[in-house]
Amino acid sequence: MKTLKIYNTLIARIECDYTDFTKGAEEYANELEEMLAHDDTDLAEYADSYHGNSYYKKLHEVRISAEWYNGRIYGVAKCKVDDDWTEQDTAELKEYLTGQYADGIGESLEQREVARWTEYEEEYDEYENEPYETETTFCAYISFWQSEGYRIMTEQELKG
Repeated sequence: MKTLKIYNTLIARIECDYTDFTKGAEEYANELEEMLAHDDTDLAEYADSYHGNSYYKKLHEVRISAEWYNGRIYGVAKCKVDDDWTEQDTAELKEYLTGQYADGIGESLEQREVARWTEYEEEYDEYENEPYETETTFCAYISFWQSEGYRIMTEQELKG
């Protein structure tokens, strides 16, 4: 048996009272790593022939975590696979993981808040002729799949 790592891009989705926006996930890396450390889901249990004929028979364990590489945080699936694992198996596994990130575990993880904070801003009410403070609460969520810019790659493809 050997270990295979499959990396994917991450983004942070920020929600607040009046808008949503995305940004790099690096700012929330510690919170993400802590959240994933407490998740013991083994995705190998759910793999089947939908994404290929053989990969799931050789797949023994898939645990999701995060790793830094070259100043960026990536999602990483740490997979325990049979020694006779092939490139075709890797292609099928990538399809399976992409589906999991888009609709399965990725959707579940994306709904878990990793950070919350409140920002205050002083404004001026010209009618009342006095300053007042506004409060905006922000929540950060990490997306393992993105409609634009999503990449899923082997360790060799990432580190080239």
